[in-house]
Amino acid sequence: MEKKFLPKGVIPALVTPFNAKMEIDEEALRSLVDYVIEAGVSAVSPCGTTGEFVNMTPEERKKVYDIVIDQVNGRVPVIAGTGDASTQMAIELTKYAEDAGADAALIVTPFYLHAMDKEVYEHYERIASSVDLPIVLYNIPQVTGVWIPWWVVEGLAKNISNVVGIKDSSGNMPYFMTLIEKLHGVISLICGHDEIASAALAAGADGVLLASANIVPDVLVEIYRAIKERHDLDRARE
Repeated sequence: MEKKFLPKGVIPALVTPFNAKMEIDEEALRSLVDYVIEAGVSAVSPCGTTGEFVNMTPEERKKVYDIVIDQVNGRVPVIAGTGDASTQMAIELTKYAEDAGADAALIVTPFYLHAMDKEVYEHYERIASSVDLPIVLYNIPQVTGVWIPWWVVEGLAKNISNVVGIKDSSGNMPYFMTLIEKLHGVISLICGHDEIASAALAAGADGVLLASANIVPDVLVEIYRAIKERHDLDRARE
């Protein structure tokens, strides 16, 4: 099944700057977007965990999508964090991001009330069928309380054409290795955990989507290139 967009490379999980009045700091956000793009990142991802989506209103999230998409201005893909505990709200946000010009959506599992495997599958299936936008699954069980088992990922990847990747922030290397074994070359496998990022890249990850890329994007780009392009692990360790 052909996938129309496969994210890869170094992708910052953008922070959402706020001012002293707890309003979105548009100037700071635009400056951050320029900073990471100039450092050579492959895409940007607003309104994920690092972007504090869970503490923002839907209107604030939509405003961030608009600012980031406008500031990026086509220079790199924008992978908008549109996940929500509510399937219906996730659909609304994903549709908005699609209409605003995002290139893909990063969608976390349902959270708070722990979903079963079938419910996780149906959550993603309903969202994906509501849009044409490429969907990146998001596994971060340490905060959601919900794992996406590899067989659920495999089913979504092989049955739904616009499921194009998974960001795994679990930090569980055996789980990530299973994803590589089962799905390498089928969807993009993105590591979202700093402590195993280099190991994941060396093992076959297609990219990293990290909070630290807000701060040292240039360092992470060099690590990525050392491992994926030059196969130079010694340089990556430096």
